[in-house]
Amino acid sequence: MTIRITANQAELPHNNETNKITIREGSLAGASLAGTIARQIGTGEHARDSFIWMTLKYCFRLGGAFSVFILLAYMYYVVIKNEPEKIDIISFLKDVWSIFTPILTLALGYAFGKRERDKEN
Repeated sequence: MTIRITANQAELPHNNETNKITIREGSLAGASLAGTIARQIGTGEHARDSFIWMTLKYCFRLGGAFSVFILLAYMYYVVIKNEPEKIDIISFLKDVWSIFTPILTLALGYAFGKRERDKEN
């Protein structure tokens, strides 16, 4: 398939010929185009590193968001309702971070541990 693009006359040099640019669809000769996920995280070694850092970022953000929500709920029960025993903030915070801590340590161990192994070889 051939696509023809013709420039406006104002952009062309002043001559009697019409300049045309031809682009052939198969001109990349087997080069792969990046998909949706590859555009976001990259390819090869960059994809592995990018995936780890995305995991770390979202774990910290989610853990932090849940922690802030728990703190706001605690403040609601302490300040407005005057019932601080209604919510056990330490237990809730411990439960939230017990979910994210193993994921964070696994990702950090992979991110920095593999670098040490690569240097030894």
